[in-house]
Amino acid sequence: MEHVRHSQGKDHPCGADALAGASQPRTAAGPPAAPKLDKRTFLDDHSQSHCATLPPIGSTWTIKIHDFGTQWVEASWGLSDPRPGKKGWKGRSPNRAHNEQRARTRATGEIRRKCITINADHLVTLTYRDNVANRDRVLRDLDRLRRMLTRAGYPMPFVAVLECQQRGAIHPHLAVRGFQDVRLLRRCWYKIVGNGQGQVNVRGPRSGSSPVKLARYLSKYVSKDLDNLPREFGEHRYFSSLGITVPTERFQIVVRPQALDVEARMFRLLFHEMLRRVGEYSILNQWMGGGGTFGWMSGFADPSSHWISNRSSPLPPPTPGQEAKA
Repeated sequence: MEHVRHSQGKDHPCGADALAGASQPRTAAGPPAAPKLDKRTFLDDHSQSHCATLPPIGSTWTIKIHDFGTQWVEASWGLSDPRPGKKGWKGRSPNRAHNEQRARTRATGEIRRKCITINADHLVTLTYRDNVANRDRVLRDLDRLRRMLTRAGYPMPFVAVLECQQRGAIHPHLAVRGFQDVRLLRRCWYKIVGNGQGQVNVRGPRSGSSPVKLARYLSKYVSKDLDNLPREFGEHRYFSSLGITVPTERFQIVVRPQALDVEARMFRLLFHEMLRRVGEYSILNQWMGGGGTFGWMSGFADPSSHWISNRSSPLPPPTPGQEAKA
């Protein structure tokens, strides 16, 4: 390859002054700028969804399974909408009551799954002597307690909710695992609220209960008053420590448009999958809604119950919108 060297000298149009570094006035117009690419899609209405113009390939079903072993397995399934809808204004939806109920159900499920994940079997209640009705202060005190315990080498995984008493006072309930050092908890809590200005109560597990049953009981107890929580719209219903990872498996199934009896087949698929995970000696709970387009199922091992599988005559799905227990 031949290298070409460009030099400037006295014969160059810029002259010797260019070699000396002097600036020269521009004598001619430069080349025209390159045209910019127009990235617009030239749609008539950018606010409308154009997903419907694509040829349908079938319906998509989403399945989510939380497997905690034979003691507890729960699964949910639903028909996914291929067309993303518009998001409305928060708090201004005409179906606000229905949306609040759905959000409460999701929060209750998350509390239950997190309690089972940490094997919660004790309940810690933190109270104030004064009538503390400031939600932000309670959350700050709870975070200070967590940091103090961590610095003391006593990390305490927890799932917490706030409870509002009739007098208006707010105090947190914490679902935790294992025996707790009550003296350390009280010493740290007194440093936060003042000596004698609060109390720490720890309730132990009931005898003869499995860890999963204890976690389910605690999750039901701490979430019993989610509707009466001291919270504004958009604020959290529950709180948990970092590092709690719920075992989750997600699947997507694409069904052909000409497939028949999809809702019943999806139910039977989940039913046999639950039996495979928890065993035939088990108790299953099912719930379906939306004409079978979504549902929920849970199960746990029980030696007193025995399912007899018959693949040639599969179990029909329960009535949509009702809960079936066997």
